[in-house]
Amino acid sequence: MSSLTVYCESFGCQMNAYDSEIIASLLEYRGHRVVSSPAEAAVIIVNTCSVREHAEERAIGRLHDLSRHAGAALVVCGCMAERLGIALFEMIPGLRGVAGPQSYDRLPAAIEETAASGGRFALLDGRGATTYALNPAAAGRGVSRYLAITMGCDNYCSYCVVPFLRGPVRSKPPETITAEAAALCGGGAREITLLGQNVIAYRHGETDFIALVERILNETEVGRLRFMTSHPKDTTPRIFELMARENRVCPHIHLPIQSGSNRILGLMNRAYTKERYLAIVREARAIVPDLAVTSDIIVGFPTETPRDFDETLEAVAAARFDAAFTFKYSPRDGTAAAKLADDVSPECKRDRLRILNERVTAMRADILGSQVGRHTEILLDGAVQKGEHRFRKGRTPHFRNAIVASGGLKDGEIVPVTLKRLLNFTFEADVRISQNLSQNI
Repeated sequence: MSSLTVYCESFGCQMNAYDSEIIASLLEYRGHRVVSSPAEAAVIIVNTCSVREHAEERAIGRLHDLSRHAGAALVVCGCMAERLGIALFEMIPGLRGVAGPQSYDRLPAAIEETAASGGRFALLDGRGATTYALNPAAAGRGVSRYLAITMGCDNYCSYCVVPFLRGPVRSKPPETITAEAAALCGGGAREITLLGQNVIAYRHGETDFIALVERILNETEVGRLRFMTSHPKDTTPRIFELMARENRVCPHIHLPIQSGSNRILGLMNRAYTKERYLAIVREARAIVPDLAVTSDIIVGFPTETPRDFDETLEAVAAARFDAAFTFKYSPRDGTAAAKLADDVSPECKRDRLRILNERVTAMRADILGSQVGRHTEILLDGAVQKGEHRFRKGRTPHFRNAIVASGGLKDGEIVPVTLKRLLNFTFEADVRISQNLSQNI
């Protein structure tokens, strides 16, 4: 059939962003063209998230907006498509297709058939055995890229719908991953972030996560390697020993705590205690003293008391997070927590979230403020305009934002800098001539 123009838009986590790249690469490989605006598109694909109720509400609102593009075939992918299924046809005017995250290998053919026939399709019968890789012929370009090494999850945290929508954990073959990483580097990637619902649980035959990372470092020219998300129950000192001996592995870990109350952690089925979590962080910083830790935290989980919440605040203060994604609990149908009474009032959830965010923000300001005057490197990944001045922006190895005067610099360069001052959690930095990075942070 003739080439289609396709627009992709993604909601939710980094895994969804990667899945959108997978969808785009599959379509490009079949001769279709990805465009940057829905107004240009014959097919509009929205990749959705179901982790929280608010994420679904945002996606549905956006789908209603996009349904006004007359003549374009509107397709919903992702976790919300899997969860709501064919009910979405009644909810969204003119919707032409739904596809869950385990069905993307069949999506291009379904889109082509629908474009030709004007019909509808639903791809919702995935069995949880599929993994995907970017096609090297359509891997795209970019300085910082995602690469999923696992799909699905086996943890069944009581609040989380992901295992039901993405299936059990599957690890991609290491040779597939290294080939994909090499293709991304060939497309200009200087930094790759390895993704998984629990990325450090990767295992394929005799290859575990540490062996996989070492293979990627040995077989590709990637300048920086990151990974997320990590589950505390699987976190071992070997991960931080790897960071300490391999300077291309960034000294940052995203390690969700979710709550500081052991009683709530038990109800969440998180398989660790607050004490164990904080011990992991202490052990990690003994190996990598300048380690940056970020986290996820939920407030208002069923039966959460004022004391439970205070324990969360205490744990946050002890862990000293660079940043945290914070959320009000919302029940998800099919999860174990949905059977509990959602007994923390909306007003209480709102107040607790506000207090938590104030603490996290103050801690972040203190940590970042202590870095002013230090030397580090930043990977440049774009341009920003501030008044009359143009800057290049980028991130330090610790995932901290920085800008430098743009003169003569290009995306993809890793430049040595001194962090001069902090402006709204972004460092303004000066490029250094010296390559001595002995004071790196």
